[in-house]
Amino acid sequence: MASKEVVYCVDPDWMPYEAISNGKHVGISADYIQEIHKITGISFKLLVTESWQESLDSLKRGDCLVASMLNKTPDRENYLVFTEHFFDAANVFVGKKNIHYLSGYESLGDRKLGVVKNYRHAEYVARYYPELLVTLVESEREGLLALSNGDIDVFLGSMLSVTSHIQQFGLRDLKIVGLAKPHDKLSMGVIKSQSVLMKTLDDALVQIPEQTHVDIFKQWNNVKVIDQVDYRYLWSLLGFFIIVLLLFGLRNRYVTRFNRTLMAKTEMLEQLQDELLEKNTALEFLSTHDQLTSLHNRHFMIKRCEEEILRMNRFDQTSCFILFDIDHFKQINDTYGHSVGDEVLVELTNILSGQIREIDITCRWGGEEFLILCPQTSQKDTMKLAKRLSKAICDYNFQKVGKLTCSFGVAEFAGNESFIHWFDRADLALYEAKRTGRNRIVVADT
Repeated sequence: MASKEVVYCVDPDWMPYEAISNGKHVGISADYIQEIHKITGISFKLLVTESWQESLDSLKRGDCLVASMLNKTPDRENYLVFTEHFFDAANVFVGKKNIHYLSGYESLGDRKLGVVKNYRHAEYVARYYPELLVTLVESEREGLLALSNGDIDVFLGSMLSVTSHIQQFGLRDLKIVGLAKPHDKLSMGVIKSQSVLMKTLDDALVQIPEQTHVDIFKQWNNVKVIDQVDYRYLWSLLGFFIIVLLLFGLRNRYVTRFNRTLMAKTEMLEQLQDELLEKNTALEFLSTHDQLTSLHNRHFMIKRCEEEILRMNRFDQTSCFILFDIDHFKQINDTYGHSVGDEVLVELTNILSGQIREIDITCRWGGEEFLILCPQTSQKDTMKLAKRLSKAICDYNFQKVGKLTCSFGVAEFAGNESFIHWFDRADLALYEAKRTGRNRIVVADT
């Protein structure tokens, strides 16, 4: 596979997610293609297209084998298979400044909604909201210009890309007026005749470190300029300002004052948008993480484990659970107080972060109980990790309570079992470790 050349397609006008500039692939998906090349050695060759429709047609014909970043839809599943999603992106409603906040599609009423042709939302709106007045456009850039010109009332697009276009073209009369579901869960698509390639791509995506995902997002989150320039729009804009200067030259002082006020309001809007995005990110973090330890919470872990079960059943792989808790933790709370108990949990979290591997996923299951998912890991290697954790905890001197021990239950996925059954086996193994004296590791029966 490392020596194979893979031809792929992109959306040529969807920055900062992806685009084609001077014949080269740029944007977020370009960075992920580079990371996958480093991991797999696959040589990726870009098929240059003029539109997203042309890219989709090329995929259907087999002229390109892979789409670098797109949503899964029922129509696309007819000719593509999809990797696990690797990038989440919010979708938003954009309107003029006189439009109040829109809480969803139901609040659109008789407004004309602009949607990009062949994007996932065009298919979604047609299926679930056929009563809406929809205008299909060729690109997000065309849709935003149509909104600014009054041809449509609301436009639906991706937050990062519409923000980039608004900044590029100076569309100060537009603002984000609501969040539009569903949000993007972006994957790579592989034509069905080459579905064997999907496992290689999935495995490579799993190996990309979390820090790399964060760095890619940071690099493109604040994109403000795109190499492509619509000169027709610039010439129209220049002509408009010449006319304004000729007709209102005597009122220059008033215009200057008006522009300053407008810029101040625009900056305030941009600040509010940034705050909204920051708060949404914080809320998303809180919904998937434990507030005390910042580890993943139970809700996130259940969802992630169910995804891992689907992966294991598809590729005939194995994974393991390590379920453990602190021995005699109740005595710590009773003797020292719950605040000291919380400090112990935070110190234990710091020990975990220094021992687990990058691929391991840790959550605080509840109270003093922790669960570690070890993807693509045998029982033998998982036992090594459990022993290393047990020794590190025993060797550590906790600040307020001194030495502590933990009991461990290890369960390897038995194949075609549910998450609940898998977890219950690990829980029984942990109970056996407690029953037989604590500070020990017990492997669950299959």
